[in-house]
Order: sequence, then C-alpha cells, then structure tokens
Amino acid sequence: MSKQKPTAAPSLEEQLKRLEEISVLLDRGDLPLDEQLKIYEEGMKLAQECRTYLEQAQLVIQKLGGSPS
Repeated sequence: MSKQKPTAAPSLEEQLKRLEEISVLLDRGDLPLDEQLKIYEEGMKLAQECRTYLEQAQLVIQKLGGSPS
C-alpha cells in the first residue's frame, strides 16, 4: 500500500491565476458547450473560495484592530 503525500491547497494567487485562465478560455468561445460548462463551474467554485478567503482575512484584520477600507 503506497502512501500518497497530501497536496496543499492552492494559494489565493494560484486560484486567481486559474480564474484568469478560465476567463480567457470562456472568452475565446471555441470550446464545446459541455467543456465550457465544466470550466464555468470550476470558475464559480474558485470565485467562491477566493471570496471566502478574503472575507476571513478581513475578519482577522478587524480583530487585530485595523479597519479595511
């Protein structure tokens, strides 16, 4: 039985880069519809993960006494 090394979650920067790639792919419009839907779904999931990350970061900043603008 081989043990697989757990992969680290992608960083916010990596997620944003992938969102940009997805945007370019969808803007091109040359993919089959089923592939576009799959990529769109991935993009929506990434966008939600980024939103959650940023909301959590904002809470940390507020707890530390800062006030984000």
